Amino acid sequence: MDVFTQAGQLWEMLCAANPSPRFNVRIVSIDGGDVTCMNGMQIKSQGALADVSSADLLIVTSANIAERQSWGKIVVPHLTRLHRQGTRLASICTGAFVLAEAGLLSGRVATTHWGFVPMFRELYPEVDVRPERMLTQDGSIFCSGGINAYAELCLYLVEYWCGYRTAEQLAKALVLDGWREQQMDYSLFEFQKRHGDAAILKAQNHMEAHFRDALNATALAEICAMSERNFKRRFKKATGDTPNEYLQRLRVEHAKHRLEQTALGIETVAEEAGYRDVAYFRQVFKQLAGMTPQAYRMKTRIALPAETDKAAA
Repeated sequence: MDVFTQAGQLWEMLCAANPSPRFNVRIVSIDGGDVTCMNGMQIKSQGALADVSSADLLIVTSANIAERQSWGKIVVPHLTRLHRQGTRLASICTGAFVLAEAGLLSGRVATTHWGFVPMFRELYPEVDVRPERMLTQDGSIFCSGGINAYAELCLYLVEYWCGYRTAEQLAKALVLDGWREQQMDYSLFEFQKRHGDAAILKAQNHMEAHFRDALNATALAEICAMSERNFKRRFKKATGDTPNEYLQRLRVEHAKHRLEQTALGIETVAEEAGYRDVAYFRQVFKQLAGMTPQAYRMKTRIALPAETDKAAA
């Protein structure tokens, strides 16, 4: 949890600025007792899951799948309760099994450690698991794969709540390799380009450059010099998304950054992202981001350090 506890603090201390914690982190266990890891290390708990009455975010760590039968009574009721209250949920590695057991991933896109994907698919066929992705977000639920993906997930969530600037400063302070040096609309998509299909990569790059256009599978297939049917099959296999799903995610990511960085009206942001129908834009945005465009703007702009400094001055 160091990534979250240090957000707004470590960089500021290193730069002789006033620390301003961005997260109030609390570690809880199922029964409130300390947790012994597989290597014997103990993690001190600050309470029981049942004692958490509300939270903005709850992260489920790697889980012992052998204990799955007990989750229904001691974990699932509290996860579903918090989710109904609006708590955003995230999982690390096999923590996705716990969210799936609670029925919270049904019909959603998710990921987990690649080594457990066959078991995950057998147990939870209703979940759209994407092993090729290190991170996934489907509405208010986030999932990550292995240990490297955990660091990426933390930074992604810091950026999600606090904006790019805080996440960038935190990554530099913690010397986390791999964090991008400049803000990009499509950072989350980089993991979907490591598939080795040059033709599909060409289509992805074209979509990023022309996401505002009225793109369709027929035109993209022509760019890749293949039939539409073959293009759709290979695109899905390489990225885990259909071409339209990928396009909508590109557009929403662009819109999210415009909402963070500008005071443009929702209609203008929608048009810049390639949407002519504002109502449809709001619908797609809420489905992918887990909140309305206006709510997203309020969440990400309230705590931007530059605005806080300006207000203090």
